[in-house]
Amino acid sequence: MTEPNDNQGTTLRWEEHIVPILEHPNIHIRDKALIAVQWELHARPYELHQLSFGDVEERGDYLAITLHHRDGGKRTLMLCGSIPYLKKWVQAGHPVAELLSGDGTPIKEADPEVPLWTQTHSIKGISRAMFRRIMRRACKYANVSTEFTLYDIRRSRAKLLANQLGLRNPVLRERFGWGPHKDKDFADTFEDEGLNEDLRPRPPIQCPNCGAWTPPEQPCLWCEAGN
Repeated sequence: MTEPNDNQGTTLRWEEHIVPILEHPNIHIRDKALIAVQWELHARPYELHQLSFGDVEERGDYLAITLHHRDGGKRTLMLCGSIPYLKKWVQAGHPVAELLSGDGTPIKEADPEVPLWTQTHSIKGISRAMFRRIMRRACKYANVSTEFTLYDIRRSRAKLLANQLGLRNPVLRERFGWGPHKDKDFADTFEDEGLNEDLRPRPPIQCPNCGAWTPPEQPCLWCEAGN
């Protein structure tokens, strides 16, 4: 598989390309969650596609997501800034929530085999083709300057984080699931383009109105306070 390099189009930015989608009122919470989670995980698209509830674990203030590579390897990454979008999807939008009794939380009580990304009215997982349609539709609705894919997010995050941390950083290699032989190939194509700004999503804040955790600097995802 070709890994991210800087010869494949526009480098995506959080404020310019992702935030307009997350703040658009007509984009479904599932689609916002998908894009926000991918920005933090920068997974291979097939790794993101095959996630199930068994791959999600609550760890204090974070969510741990386990990604599975085709060769059988796996790596676990932590979510922070995208948690409100993912929790809103699984607790208030995911069809599995209707199958749980009482105050059950899907992340803890859903069948671990249930796909994380499903149709809006069925627990049937969505196709890879639907993933692509979701991205095209979100970019169109939000009128972002560049239409992009889940893989474009991975490529852009690799470039941005390589600039910030240095590609030889073992933590960066672990996050992207690269073997050591990938370092030199990517580093040889990288040039400094002033991408040193901090583009990590900000951690969520607690809504003063309803108490739920929500992204900062926008209306609460749950009660819409702040409009």
